Amino acid sequence: HLARVVVLLLSLSRSNGFDCSIGIINRHRRQSTFQTFLCGELTRSNKKDTPVSAEATDALALLNQAKALREEASEMRQQLEREKEEKARNKLAKIDSLIDSLLFYGQNNDAAGRDDDGNDGEAQQKSKQQLLHTEEQVVFLLISKRMNYDLVNQMFDRICEQANRPQSIDSCSPLLSLLLDAACKVDCMERKDNPNKRWNHRVERDLRRKLWALGHGIRIEDVENENRARSITGEKDYY
Repeated sequence: HLARVVVLLLSLSRSNGFDCSIGIINRHRRQSTFQTFLCGELTRSNKKDTPVSAEATDALALLNQAKALREEASEMRQQLEREKEEKARNKLAKIDSLIDSLLFYGQNNDAAGRDDDGNDGEAQQKSKQQLLHTEEQVVFLLISKRMNYDLVNQMFDRICEQANRPQSIDSCSPLLSLLLDAACKVDCMERKDNPNKRWNHRVERDLRRKLWALGHGIRIEDVENENRARSITGEKDYY
């Protein structure tokens, strides 16, 4: 019996050792298989790195180019704004010069507006150093300078802009009154007697209408633009 037990134990130990050896071999094979798979994946990913890197480089280049274009567009927009402001200033300076030459005679004492004692002479500049032309003189200048409605209208707007109070038919600046009265005389001239062929002979009428609208808080340009838009779209008033 003892011999049989010994033989049985030996057989079991051999069997367990064989099974353990097989398990170790299988685990080793599985690890080798995973390592082989991982190496294959890394190899494939390395092969894919080249196009991905090129695409990233291209995207970065496009971003830099877009940034440069935005900066260039911003500089161009600022340049356009500066040119627009400069153009507006030049236009106002031109209109101011027209007003001075058309409605006033005489020059300021100094560009700084100083009196004979060297003091600031703003009051004298308003009361003495600049004098209004007569109506006949303004009529002559409107004709000789070949003024038209657009220029007179711009002077009208500039005088209203610089006035310290709202303008209306009943209460308007002396400059506006002089300009409109002179324009009325030119309007009343026969076309054949008026050498200024740029004059449409409706200047005073249109500006009086504009002045009346200003007195009622209406901008005639806004009304005309609205009517023009309605004529294009076919929209009608229902009231």
